[in-house]
Amino acid sequence: MKKLLFIVFILSYFVSFSQIEPITVLSNYIKYKSISGNEKPAAQYIEGVCKQMGFYITVFSNSDSSYNFCASLLPLQKKLPSVILLNHIDVVPADDSANWQKPPFSGIISNDTIYGRGAIDMKGLAVMQLMALQKIKERINTDSLKNNILILFLSGEETGGKNGAGKIIVPQILNQLNPLIVIGEGGGGLTNIIPNKPNELCFFVSNAEKKSIWLKFEAQVKSVGHSSVKSNKTAHKILLKAINKIESTEERIYIDKSTKITFKQLGNIMGGFKGFVVKHINWWIFKPLRRKVINSSDGLKVLVTNSYQLTQILNPEKGSVNQVAQTAVAYYDCRLLPNKSEKPILLKLMFRILDPRIKLTILDESPTAEPTKLNVHFTNIKKAIITIFPKANVIPILFPATTDNSYFRSVDVPAFGLLPFQLSNEMIESVHATNEKLPLKAFNDGVNIYLEFLKNYCTIKKSTN
Repeated sequence: MKKLLFIVFILSYFVSFSQIEPITVLSNYIKYKSISGNEKPAAQYIEGVCKQMGFYITVFSNSDSSYNFCASLLPLQKKLPSVILLNHIDVVPADDSANWQKPPFSGIISNDTIYGRGAIDMKGLAVMQLMALQKIKERINTDSLKNNILILFLSGEETGGKNGAGKIIVPQILNQLNPLIVIGEGGGGLTNIIPNKPNELCFFVSNAEKKSIWLKFEAQVKSVGHSSVKSNKTAHKILLKAINKIESTEERIYIDKSTKITFKQLGNIMGGFKGFVVKHINWWIFKPLRRKVINSSDGLKVLVTNSYQLTQILNPEKGSVNQVAQTAVAYYDCRLLPNKSEKPILLKLMFRILDPRIKLTILDESPTAEPTKLNVHFTNIKKAIITIFPKANVIPILFPATTDNSYFRSVDVPAFGLLPFQLSNEMIESVHATNEKLPLKAFNDGVNIYLEFLKNYCTIKKSTN
């Protein structure tokens, strides 16, 4: 009897193991509160799913704040060139759950939509990648593969990537991975982009992204302590004067080769005189119109200018209302265009603007990385998108945020960014905010786009039906 029960248990285990429900996996994954610095439990959960699906697991680092691993079709020891689907395990914090329609770490499925922190950024994409790889595994003879295909699960992306991608791009691990192409987050399918054609679907694929630099400004002045004695030499006033100068500085416009391609394709879709101007925005004859056209759209402006976002102003020491603070601090998140001259230009600007009594500190910065060339891998991405969305326009773009893709570009690995589904305004606004959500249709579209892309790198078995 005990032997029979044991056999039943083993059979039931393998049945459940072969019938993994993708949305259940994502729901369970979301329930892990993997805020940056606490990735390990969530990582071990999704690693267990990968093992159940029969993938080869390689763990690169194993700690609560830096758990990084890959799941691959073939062992890394074969040293085949690898097509890498990239994602990150960590999520940003969720504010008071009372502001959410569904609790932020519930993974609830309601009205064909899954809710929770990470549904889009980026646990949803991780499970899409996993299910696409499982479909590939079922349809190919792995012995005939000339390329390995793997999914890379990383920590710490939301806090700059040093605990994840920063640990992976070292030579000994890159040699193990042997990357041919990396596809991470960025871009996505959008409508309401072309002013005169609101229903036109544009899929943006990022082949470059801005460099992030986090700056701290600290004004420290020994001034009058009592607020009844007015003074213009307080730390606050010195700092606010500098902030006002930064905010009123007109951004320099810079159009590189990569951005020219984006403008050309957008102009073709727009048509008309404005489309012609956008298409040829770099022509000297349009220089008088250039700033007006670019300033007419935040979407265009972000592609050709640096941005300086004030994020915090505070006093390190606490005092009463009638006490003048001796120190004032401000933080800026700066996003720079991807060319090597932009950081020196930023620092030159800041030193020209800042009062000598203000101390400037660079807190963190992402790698400097050149854009990825629009090669055969971009063509394969485009083909995959059009297979699922035949009427879509596929446009390369500079991604205004910073992702783990920049680490790979910084070591000359081709890297592209794509959210492989159509995004509504509501979905976009939910990322890093309340009520993050992913419709199940978007999930299925994402799986299918990844699947179509991966087919380009292996031979699919012919159907016997």
